[in-house]
Amino acid sequence: MVAISVIIPVFDSEKYLAICIDFLLCQTFTDCEFIFINDGSTDSSRSIIESFQKNNKQIYLINQENNGVSSARNVGIKFSKGEYISFIDADDYIEKDFLMTLYQSLIQNNCEIVTSNFITEQDGKSKVEKPLFEVNKLFLKQEIQSEIIPFFIKNDAMNTACNKMYSSKLIKENAIQFPYGVSMGEDGLFNIQAFNKAKSVLFIDYNGYFYREVSNSATRNVATKDYFKIAIDTYFLDIKNKFKIDIENNTIQKLKSIRLIEIVNSLVHIYLKPNNEMKFLLKYNYVRKMICDVNVQFSIRNYWHEIIGNKTKYQQFILNCIKYKSVFLLILATYYSNLRNQTS
Repeated sequence: MVAISVIIPVFDSEKYLAICIDFLLCQTFTDCEFIFINDGSTDSSRSIIESFQKNNKQIYLINQENNGVSSARNVGIKFSKGEYISFIDADDYIEKDFLMTLYQSLIQNNCEIVTSNFITEQDGKSKVEKPLFEVNKLFLKQEIQSEIIPFFIKNDAMNTACNKMYSSKLIKENAIQFPYGVSMGEDGLFNIQAFNKAKSVLFIDYNGYFYREVSNSATRNVATKDYFKIAIDTYFLDIKNKFKIDIENNTIQKLKSIRLIEIVNSLVHIYLKPNNEMKFLLKYNYVRKMICDVNVQFSIRNYWHEIIGNKTKYQQFILNCIKYKSVFLLILATYYSNLRNQTS
């Protein structure tokens, strides 16, 4: 057994993969294994891993047909021998003390999950994501259920599994897995299960994970993915019964409705952003389909006061456009916002 198993799913990641591996091999914490799951890559990803593997016994390589990131991570969990588990994406990289910092936090506080911050890198710009809960405070079962689980249902800001470290016992004894057949949001569903079963979790104010938003990332590939369908599928997912969530049905409905509107709000800006691959008429029709959807209208009208609270005047204007189904005003507002951001 080793202390930490690091699981890295890989699919056509040749551009940044060597950088990711270099930072793994430079970790100040050495009692760990690096499990790479090559998920049917068609580029040189496999040979890159094999070249590093020749000189390092910490590296393990599993090759499989392309089954998606959830399948790859689940295979990694099954294969892992570590007392704790961490996940890293092959496009990303971590500070040299990342594993040491998270591991020490878990051991010193005797908890089952630790969450750090992360830094997003996109188009040459970096953004530090700050803690969303009080740091260095041990959250026990009751607070996890009353504060953290509702946050996961309502918001996707803490979804990623990559800035966290988990007790292997927690994951394996509760048969927690990344869901199959989900094209987006699999991290959030994994975390809902893990946090729901955890007895103690910790948040630390540490920036050691670098998330690289690459040009073909799923969150930017607007021309080929039906993000709104994914949002609706998530909206209808019966998480209460599927994951044994101890929250009232009407509260879950409210949280899911708020989340749906937040996602639609984000998608409006993504799809109406200039210079993406979609033609204007396709953008117009897609946004119109979203804001006229019966579930969107139900959510925004029934939970308007919760949705509109603490929003800026611009955000309030966008939400009113969604509420009253005005695609034309959305186009004008987002165009003006993009213009201001370019000149600021």
